[in-house]
Amino acid sequence: MKITFKRIVSLILCVAMLFSVCSAGSFAAENESIITVSCEEDLKNIDENIPIVFITGLEGEFYKGLSTETEEDYVRIWGPETGVILKTVFKYALPLTFRLLIKDYDGINKISAEVANSLFGDFACDENGVPNPDTGKKDTSDYDYNYGFGYSKSYNFVYDWRLDMLTIAAQLDEYINYVMELTSTDKVALVAMSMGTAVLSTYLYEYYYTAEDYAERNHIAAAVFVAGAFNGVATCEDSFSGNMSFDSTSLMRMMSEVMKGTGSEGIYKVLEVLYCFGMLDPVVNYANNLVKDIFANGFNDAACDSIATIPGFYALMSSERYEETREYIFDTPEKKAKFAKIIEVSDYYHNNVQANSAKVIQSMLDDGINTAIIAEYGLTIVPITSDNDRMSDGTIATDRESFGATCAEVDGTLGDGYKQAKVCACGKSHISADNQIDASTCAFPDITWFGKYLRHTCGEEFVGDLVDLIVYSDEQTTVWTYAEYPQYLVNLDGEKIVPLTADNAGEVIPYEETTAIKKFF
Repeated sequence: MKITFKRIVSLILCVAMLFSVCSAGSFAAENESIITVSCEEDLKNIDENIPIVFITGLEGEFYKGLSTETEEDYVRIWGPETGVILKTVFKYALPLTFRLLIKDYDGINKISAEVANSLFGDFACDENGVPNPDTGKKDTSDYDYNYGFGYSKSYNFVYDWRLDMLTIAAQLDEYINYVMELTSTDKVALVAMSMGTAVLSTYLYEYYYTAEDYAERNHIAAAVFVAGAFNGVATCEDSFSGNMSFDSTSLMRMMSEVMKGTGSEGIYKVLEVLYCFGMLDPVVNYANNLVKDIFANGFNDAACDSIATIPGFYALMSSERYEETREYIFDTPEKKAKFAKIIEVSDYYHNNVQANSAKVIQSMLDDGINTAIIAEYGLTIVPITSDNDRMSDGTIATDRESFGATCAEVDGTLGDGYKQAKVCACGKSHISADNQIDASTCAFPDITWFGKYLRHTCGEEFVGDLVDLIVYSDEQTTVWTYAEYPQYLVNLDGEKIVPLTADNAGEVIPYEETTAIKKFF
């Protein structure tokens, strides 16, 4: 597992890059003595001698009818078929609208339960958190030899994310053993994305951190967490706990990110005009009051028949929000007794796995296991959370992904004259060139990277070389190791990531100042 570090050659190759990066990058500007080397030679000389298992996130379609002989008999249950959605809308739209108008919350929750059962009844689990055995994914993990190693030849672990984390971690252990046998190796590197980081955290806690036989197995060479959900996902936890809120500015900011430059730009322009004249605010205010009333009047009863039976969702919550959700959803002794198994496995995850995740990472670093955290930022979170201005990758908040980075609001900065919050052991600056992130407050600032404008659903596509450098190095790679991969990176063209510098950071402008009408006046 060696990388030949040709330092002299690398220094010669990157002299020009050093002048630009060290003068423009935020961390280098304050630390001109930093010496970085190009990764070009190291990438050429990587000794890829162990397999990478990639743990996917919350993705994939689910079907019922898996026991049938042919796939033609499968029925998609996640997401539901378009015909099923349209049928449900036609059936319930008018009665639900009527109940909303007269604020008949008993009727609203009854209809909501029927809608949830129609759309997700087959997808839901039983009171023990166990799915119908005739349902699941038709896509499976990679079981064929990939004829090589490296991130591009990863072995994808595909799982039923409805299950509790302990069950999935046990399945992952079986898969890891299979991959090591298939590739005739005794070690494996583990790379996880999104919800997969919750799975990986559980696996590391159970099969490394607390495993009495790990010293004998000693099978983990590296662990990389990409856009991690392991510290909670606001869009999930706030939706379950009743902390949802909407606001027109965040909604329009998100629209501008996803609709500009597409065939939907005309629709965006119309919405922008409505926003500028305050015509969206009454709709948003009505929605906020409506959601508040629904959660206060029995939404939890409707949820218990469908989405609240899925243990996987509870792993996508911070411990604080999980406790709120548990008390709200399972609010009676009868519910607590009926759903005791779901509560038990969810409590275990939060009280043991999530509570010790930073300690597990520190233990890996102490044991010489190459470890890295890759967070993403610069995009508006889906605006249904308790704080829609928070920095995110469009799905998960950046402070959660990074174990505690100090972040500006998504269209703001840390402020003129901002000083780094903590003096780190490295003695270097961890502030981004755009003055939006201070990584000094991360639990592991020297092994935490940030990719700007990496959207949650596709960010992992851009980090393959970085992952290989981390996994196959004979020493711990840090944000100070390579000129091409400093702490802060940016995706400017949709094709690659480059170092974020003062020259390419651009100006951070609040959304309200970017509208066409505002510019005109």
